[in-house]
Amino acid sequence: MTQQIADTFFEELATSMVMLDDDTIDHLTGVLNDLTLSSNPVNDISKVTHKVLEEANVKEDTINTIYDGLSKQLGGQITAKADNDDRPKTVSEKRAARLAASAARRGKKGGRTTSKNKEADNGSSVSSSSSSNGQEPVIVATTQQSRFHSETLETNSTELDLPGVNITVNNQELLVDAHLKLKAGTRYGLVGQNGVGKTVLMRCLADNILVGLPQNINILHVAQLQVFDESTTVLEEVLAADKAATNTIKEGKLLQQVMGDQAATTTSHTPTADMNRVIYQIMVSRSEDKLDMANKLATKRSGARGRDARKALIECEKSHADLLAKDPQTFITAQDTNAIITQVFEQLALIDMGEREAKARKILLGLGFDQEAQARPVSTFSGGWRMKIALAKSLFMDPNILLLDEPTNHLDLPAIIWLQEYILNETEGQTIVIVSHDRDFLDAVTEETIIFRDQKLKYHAGNYEDYERNTEEQRIRKQALKDAMELRKKRIMASIQYNLQQAKSTGDDKRLNQVASRQKKLDRLGMEKTEDGKRFKVSYYAGYHEHARVQIHVEQGVKTAAIKIPDPPPLRYQGPVFSMKNVSFRYPKTTTTIIDDFSMNVELGSRIAFLGANGSGKSTLLQVLTGHHEPTSGEVYRHPLLRVGYFSQHFVDDLSLEETPLEMIMNQYAGATEQQCRQHFGSVGLSGNVVLRKMKSLSGGQRNRVALAMILFEAPHVLILDEITNHLDMGTVETLVDALAGYPGALVLVSHDIWFMKQLMEVQPEQMAEEQDDDEPGIKTECFVVKPGKPIKRWEKGIDSYVESVAKQVRKKFHAQRS
Repeated sequence: MTQQIADTFFEELATSMVMLDDDTIDHLTGVLNDLTLSSNPVNDISKVTHKVLEEANVKEDTINTIYDGLSKQLGGQITAKADNDDRPKTVSEKRAARLAASAARRGKKGGRTTSKNKEADNGSSVSSSSSSNGQEPVIVATTQQSRFHSETLETNSTELDLPGVNITVNNQELLVDAHLKLKAGTRYGLVGQNGVGKTVLMRCLADNILVGLPQNINILHVAQLQVFDESTTVLEEVLAADKAATNTIKEGKLLQQVMGDQAATTTSHTPTADMNRVIYQIMVSRSEDKLDMANKLATKRSGARGRDARKALIECEKSHADLLAKDPQTFITAQDTNAIITQVFEQLALIDMGEREAKARKILLGLGFDQEAQARPVSTFSGGWRMKIALAKSLFMDPNILLLDEPTNHLDLPAIIWLQEYILNETEGQTIVIVSHDRDFLDAVTEETIIFRDQKLKYHAGNYEDYERNTEEQRIRKQALKDAMELRKKRIMASIQYNLQQAKSTGDDKRLNQVASRQKKLDRLGMEKTEDGKRFKVSYYAGYHEHARVQIHVEQGVKTAAIKIPDPPPLRYQGPVFSMKNVSFRYPKTTTTIIDDFSMNVELGSRIAFLGANGSGKSTLLQVLTGHHEPTSGEVYRHPLLRVGYFSQHFVDDLSLEETPLEMIMNQYAGATEQQCRQHFGSVGLSGNVVLRKMKSLSGGQRNRVALAMILFEAPHVLILDEITNHLDMGTVETLVDALAGYPGALVLVSHDIWFMKQLMEVQPEQMAEEQDDDEPGIKTECFVVKPGKPIKRWEKGIDSYVESVAKQVRKKFHAQRS
């Protein structure tokens, strides 16, 4: 509650255009957070803040206005000023008194105090704890353009070329002097480790936080569309995403209705009165939209731009209040009526209603919403289905630049392939930036790659697979050059030492000339050619440098925290540890059979994968296998000493956000010590204070590691993993594959990440050589295809063959829809 009081107080300061210095805001935040409120909260706030505001040279009338605003929001009134209060002072009031004295001393020394806006100044105090108290982080984003160009600059091109991009979040630098380049109509893959700032960069672009963005470019981030009207159907929600068209259609209907009713005069209102009322309603609605946009800008921007945005917001609020105070019958003129009617019907003529609905239905159908699902209310969907609705809205909008953050999460294989086809065939002219851990998807749709690393943005002309191959080739070439240079350097240095000794012992000055000559050679060691193959010239090497030539730098691979899976204890049993025999299952009070007469055996060391679309029954099968559901018929056998680690599709979502990882694991395993738990978290790449932070402050990848640590604590014999790669970056997926590949227990996998499945279910070239030299039998792998309403069948043809069979069906339907 006290945090809310502080926020409300600072909002009133901003509304009254009161600007304080950093120390004052920092201390006021602490004072208000420590404040104990009575039944008259405004009086309590006045007693601890009035002197501070006076010492900051805030006028008395302004102070009264601030408290009046607080009174309207919080209730209560000022009964006495802090001067006349003789009761014992609380800790908060004593703190405020000390602050007032400090402010007075600063005022005598330095005169009038100045400051920036609340968001920027309060960044060191409020924002530093934003991750723990749930506040929005303070993001400051600038470019070089902001120093020389107007931020309202409009261009004829939809390309972005912004040098000198700097982004900080809560004073932590994410990008430093980076160059952001997005060519029109190009599809980019944005890659980088979890936590480097990929999502923040997308947010800065979409929310217009980045200074210097051309204002005529429409940029859309899929995360902006995760706000839903629960009462609408899925189809209506997607259609409503295009707010401009939706508002035009709504205004057109209002005008058509009143114009159609003008012939009937049975009501008490005249046709002119009804028209004035509708025109006034349209003007109010447009004013509300303008006010909403101004409020968003004022909330998101910081620094001088934030102050200007709040000034604009105050002006919008004033003009909106003035409009609401008007009488429609006297305020609306014939000129207003004619202008709005002409504008609405001209815009309405450009909208093809049938084409809009057909496009929305096509997108929804491709993402898995059949006709019945499209007509259901949004409120009946949750989790991954809502992510699909947001994705459908983003594809429907057709912005200049579309930002997709992990679009394949919660999509099954048919939907992923459909999305590939849509991006390749239906987004011509759009610039698309995609963040995804799904390598196959990224390689299929992207043309260029942006590497977010070391607070910089690097560009590669080609997809991620090309980038990896090119990077490895360059690393090998540069390492060979560096090794050769080091050898040459040792020889030259040895020659210099030898000639110095000879010159000293014999007094031969010619030896000293040789030393000087070899020293020059030593200084010239470095790159013989530039990156584009040209012979190196000193003129290319501008500025001050410690070496005469560019030194050979071998770029090291990105280090990802390792994952170690503990070996399970021996069972001293050679047969199946898990088995299903003629198992059938259907949910109670239903007639639909989910699993029909299915049998399989799970042995230690085996690898089993279930393939199929969402809703086919894969997760239900795993729940029957693990005992969460009892089979309707048949039997499930489990070894009595068997330990099972089950990572369900919603396991991460079910973790308590208010607990720390350490608290959760110690509560679940009561006999474990803190040292044991910390060591165990370290084995999955979570160390230091990460395990002491609440779950709500951790990234998606860190939460996945916490969930993995929870199921690995007892060293299970069988790992059952349902969509474990969601929210992991590529490096972490690679590390997880390496850990699972060496796991001696059994693996049961469900995943739509094809690269992940192929690495574990198919023998890789490097493994073939090892197996040829090994007398032990190879790993047993089995794939099963699960289809709704059909028996589960074994798939013998490999992962690639299955993907191709699904892709063939999806492409056939996709191109049939286009024709």
